[in-house]
Amino acid sequence: NIATFVTLLLFIILFWTVKVEVKAYKPKHEIEVMTEEVQTEVEQMQEEIPLPKPKLPVQVEEAEEGEEAQEDLSMLEEMQTADFDEFVPPPPEAESVYDFIAVEIKPQVIKRVEPEYPEVARRAGIEGNVYVLIIVDENGDVIDAQVVKSSNPIFDSAAVAAVRKWKFRPGYQRDKPVKVRVMQPIFFRLTK
Repeated sequence: NIATFVTLLLFIILFWTVKVEVKAYKPKHEIEVMTEEVQTEVEQMQEEIPLPKPKLPVQVEEAEEGEEAQEDLSMLEEMQTADFDEFVPPPPEAESVYDFIAVEIKPQVIKRVEPEYPEVARRAGIEGNVYVLIIVDENGDVIDAQVVKSSNPIFDSAAVAAVRKWKFRPGYQRDKPVKVRVMQPIFFRLTK
């Protein structure tokens, strides 16, 4: 106890008597800052004024009154004989496929068919995941399905075959059913 007290007393006395002064750092060499003014000349480009194009004289032949009337009459007859029923409108623009995020109402699965577990994978005890990109049309039918990512290719065909049988409530954009691209994960798990 006494040793602790004496040690503590010595530390207090040393703390009061010894003063440590800390001075700011001064570099050995003084740093000089030099500024230099640089003058640059800017050339002004003169814009070329385009010259007006020369006008070519056009010769106009004056037709006689009877000649002009004949041309008008023949044009009128051509218009009357033209068959407008044969007019075929241009094909409609290809409908765009919207991404799942871009639609107001997203497609929802109504009928889900579970994929058939491949027998080879079942015997080998293999589990996996397949990510399928599905295009759902305006009626909610799957019109295309492609594997985007797969943990094992053995599951790909089973996943795509099952997804093609699914039925969706279609996605809507501006109160109108539209084609939508949807990413769907399919999980293959062994149950015990």
